Amino acid sequence: MNKKEIYGIEKALIQKVKGKDRLEKVLNLLLENQYIRGLQEEANKVAIVRMGYNDHGPVHGRIAAFNALRIYELLATKGSVEIEKIGDLEDSKVCILMGAFLHDTGISVVREGHDLIGSIITRGVVEEILEKIYKDSYKVARLASLVSESILCHMGAYKATSLEAKIVEAADGTDCTKGRARVPFHIAQPDIHKFSALAIEHVDIRKGEKKPVKIEIDMDNPAGIFQAEEILLKKIKDAEMEKYIELVANIKGEKKPFVIL
Repeated sequence: MNKKEIYGIEKALIQKVKGKDRLEKVLNLLLENQYIRGLQEEANKVAIVRMGYNDHGPVHGRIAAFNALRIYELLATKGSVEIEKIGDLEDSKVCILMGAFLHDTGISVVREGHDLIGSIITRGVVEEILEKIYKDSYKVARLASLVSESILCHMGAYKATSLEAKIVEAADGTDCTKGRARVPFHIAQPDIHKFSALAIEHVDIRKGEKKPVKIEIDMDNPAGIFQAEEILLKKIKDAEMEKYIELVANIKGEKKPFVIL
């Protein structure tokens, strides 16, 4: 784990939830939990060391959580938690935070089918954390189910039905900069996925011009388009978030942005 990287994203995540009582408590419980830490560390070991893939551990989980919350804030709409009267806006954010933070924990066991495995091995700890915040077991069961849905559906093998889970799936694809690919690029055989990721300098998520959210990708060469289209765009479309998100790429040396979505 890169301590500098994890400190930076943790600091940003802590700042994002500051002053929001339940959300702040849930984040602290996630960060303190040694079972979760163990799953994330092992997931990274499996992904990077054994398989030569990119980061799927603590840093990635925190980046996905931060970006998922950012997307939801920009959408400025009610999530399924509010619409279905399970809870309020902050409860929606709790589900998004937990689902994004934990989505890749199943890789601690196996890469193929890690979405299903992750939803199973985290259910207990999700309920344990929620029970410390909410005293209503009925509400805990419903919120925990949305968290499990986010983990289960982030790869697109299972169709997300809640807005919260759709946001988590889209946010997973936003962590596509060169920092995520640097380690496996040096320890494994290079391929188009790694070259493409290494071309991406920065991802910015902000208010859109034609849609609520704009995701802007800065890249130093056109190889980054592959990563944007094959990973991020695919996740956005699978989650049925096209109506909410604009996706553009700024390629070094090009005068005009390349509109992807």
